[in-house]
This record gives sequence, structure tokens and C-alpha cells, in this order.
Amino acid sequence: MERSVISRVVGEQSKGERLQRLRAIQLIFDELEKSTNISVLVACEYIEDVYITSNDGNGGSNEYLESDKSYESKCFSLNSDEVKNSLVSFLDVYLHHGKHIRFGFYTNTGITNERTTELLKKHKLELPEKELMRLLMDRDYETVLPYLKCIVLDDYRKQYEDKHETGYLDIIEKYTDEIWTQFLEQIDWKFDQEDENELEISLLSKVKSCRLYDTVTISGKEQYIIDALDKELEKRQAFKDPIHRMINADTVRAKFLEIGNNIASAKPLDPCYEDWESMEKPFDGRNIDSKIKDVSPEYDESTFEIFARKIGSIEKQLLRVQPQERGAYLYRVFETCEEQLIRVVHKQTRQSTVEPPIVDDWIDMLVRSATAHLEDWGKDYHYPFKSENAVRDTVYELINSCYLAFDRRN
Repeated sequence: MERSVISRVVGEQSKGERLQRLRAIQLIFDELEKSTNISVLVACEYIEDVYITSNDGNGGSNEYLESDKSYESKCFSLNSDEVKNSLVSFLDVYLHHGKHIRFGFYTNTGITNERTTELLKKHKLELPEKELMRLLMDRDYETVLPYLKCIVLDDYRKQYEDKHETGYLDIIEKYTDEIWTQFLEQIDWKFDQEDENELEISLLSKVKSCRLYDTVTISGKEQYIIDALDKELEKRQAFKDPIHRMINADTVRAKFLEIGNNIASAKPLDPCYEDWESMEKPFDGRNIDSKIKDVSPEYDESTFEIFARKIGSIEKQLLRVQPQERGAYLYRVFETCEEQLIRVVHKQTRQSTVEPPIVDDWIDMLVRSATAHLEDWGKDYHYPFKSENAVRDTVYELINSCYLAFDRRN
């Protein structure tokens, strides 16, 4: 019988999953550290969140798939959906693609106690004192296997209910404890790992220790290498063909050469970053919601949720930019917006409030002014963002922080 499994590739919807891309970059640097002759391919959202295959040139090869989970505070138990989904996915890969493949479950959070469920009660399974995930990580299969088989088989059945794909349930149900153990030995459980920000910092060291580091002048440009590889992986996720999704050692080498030889950005850094660094931050404790409400009480509050998402997004993007580049960019946006606020907006808000459409017009005016300002200065200098969308989100952020406001506060 020809078998088929559920596709768990999210594709373009997961382009924002930066943790996956950073892990892919980290894994390819780890492989490059091992040998100068190594052949390596890595991709995001191919079979699993991260896929990597390598060949050391002496006949040795490895294939690894990783499920990546990033949360602020959520911890996992064996019965967590994320863990169950990963185990079911790993089982499908194990049977569909090859039993040689190794797996990883990577998360920045930890493990938590299991709760007694109706399923466990039904099978008369009382929870041990130690967490099931801890038992699994300790390879105490004799203790954990009855619970794991009960939970995973139940979830496998549910995932394949009413699906066209056949799956491998009939085979997995006949697995002996020995086969289960062989499968579980292929999984590396990585809890309490680095989150996106911590991972990015550690990648700076990876770049410095890379064999390619001394072949070109990269000192001070390590972040550019990471960003270039991140953007390359993100761009390639649009391809349906798995081969076109992958980057390899040559991709890394090309980025080193581009950045080292200033091919990626031939224009110099705008020295006005010094003005941003030395500028005294104005005091205004209001966020963007309050600043808009103070000048336009009837403004639709539901729009504030959109502002919050866009501000959060641009803040993350700004953190990925070198401090001096970020400072120059923010200063140019700030100076032109402040000028427009002084020349146009403050005169209107001095005496009275305004209707909501006026506020939207003001924001559009600030965005147009900042975009034109950057385009003009961009003839001489390099800035990390140029699109109108990025500039608009930056204007929101500067309003949300202390720097810009529609009115003057004494």
C-alpha cells in the first residue's frame, strides 16, 4: 500500500518565524566549524521547521530535522500539543523518509508537571513523581514508555481522522518497546535554550570563529552577515521546490565576500548617529494611544491594536541593525517629523482638539516627509530601511516613545 503523511510545512505563513532562521544559521555555522571540506545544506519549513543535511567528504553524512518553539513563558509537558505534534511528525518522518534521520525539539522555555487526564485515567496510568518530560530526557524509557505510547498513539489517531493521507498508525500500533526506544533515541530534547535575542548575540561569536572570518575584512560587520543570511533564508521560503529553499556553504561564503568587500552596501554610514546618541531624550510619559486621544478624543481605539503590532515589529527589526546605523536612521526620521510637527501640527492643537481623519492626515504627512528625507540623504549615505511601510512603523514607534507628539506639553 502506498503511504502518505500530513504535510506540516507552513510555508509563506511562517516567514516571521525568526527563531527558525537563526537556528538554521547557527546549525550551518556549527557544521562549518567541523571541516573545511564539509558539504552542508540547510532550509526552513522543509519537512519540519529546520532541516539540515551534511556530508564530511569521507563518506560520513548526517540528516537532522528540528521543531522550534518560541514562547514568552509557556512551559511544556509530554501532553502539550506542541510536544505531541512534534512526536507525531517525527514518527511520520522516521517511517516515511528514513530511520537514519535525527530529530531535535528546541525551545527557549522549560518543562512542567503533567496533569492527570481522562485518557490516562482510562488506561489506569497514575503519574509518577518525576515529570514525564524529565523521564524522557533522562532516557528512562522503562518508566515513561507506557505514558508516551498512550498519549502519542491517541494523538496520532486524532490527527489522521477524516484525512486523505494514510499515515502509519497500523504499523506504529505494533511497535515493540525496543522499536519505540530506537525511535526515541533519535530525538534530542533541547529545553531552556536561547531565545531569538540571545541566539542572535551568540551568532556574532559564531561569525567571528568561522573559518571564513579572516579571509576578508569583516570586523565590526558581523551583524550584517547574520542579517544577510536571515534575509536569504526568508526570501527562499517562497520557493516550492525544496532545493531552492536551501542555502549552503557557498551561500555563507558569498555573504562574507559581499559584506567584506562592501558589495552589499557601498555607501558610507551617516555620521548623524552621533547626534542621536548625544540627544537628550525628551520626557513625555504618554504612549501613542494617549497622545492621539489627547488631541482627538473621538479617535477609534480599535486602531491602537494595529499600532501596537506594528510598533512591536519595527522594534524587533531595529534591534537587528547595528547601533550606529540604527541611530542615523532614527535621527533622520525624527528630525524631519519634528520639523513638520512644529511647523504644521502644534499650531492646530494649541487651541482645540481635531477630528480623527485629521490625525490620520498628519501621520501620512510625517511618513511622506520622512520617506523623502531618507531618499534624499540616501544619495550619500546608507540606511537600513527605505520602504514606506518601515518608515510608517518607525513614525509610530517614535510617537509611542518620548520623541514625537502632536501637542506641546509644558
